Amino acid sequence: MAFQALLLVAIGLSMDAFGASISRGALTKHLRHSLALKVASLFGSFAAATPVVGWAVGVAFFDLISALDHWIAFGLLSAVGVKMIVDARSHRANIASNTSFRVMILVVSALATNIDAGIFGITLPIMQVNLIIASATIGVVTFAASFAGMHIGRVTGAALGHKAEIFGGVILIIIGTKILVDHTYFAN
Repeated sequence: MAFQALLLVAIGLSMDAFGASISRGALTKHLRHSLALKVASLFGSFAAATPVVGWAVGVAFFDLISALDHWIAFGLLSAVGVKMIVDARSHRANIASNTSFRVMILVVSALATNIDAGIFGITLPIMQVNLIIASATIGVVTFAASFAGMHIGRVTGAALGHKAEIFGGVILIIIGTKILVDHTYFAN
């Protein structure tokens, strides 16, 4: 996977955290940079850690799944993308959109918004993607998206968050489809 594709995946995966950050920022009149940094750091840390867990699962089952790797990547990324779109369109109130700033709520929200990154991590051994680069990229992009989301939410309100989640879901479906097409039609 080229770095550009990894960056697009990272952007797609960060949209849940971005949306959750927008909803949190929408509740603050005077957003302190320290609070935005706290939320963004937590979301970014979980975003960097969850692909490592997924990678471990992918390595453990590599022999079983290597023949179907492109279908698995397509299926997982598309399922996550569709889930993000459905959740955003239904405006479901879930743990990711809980607007409390208590530490435990933030930790649970960070985990909930980054489960998708863990699922993506399963595909890393299949696609022979460097774990450290992937983890760092996803973490940094999610940190930046969350930090920006807090500030954008303060200015625009929470409505933008749902559109960001739809956009992220579409990106993941496109990347999954590209992997499937590349491995099915353009394989050596």
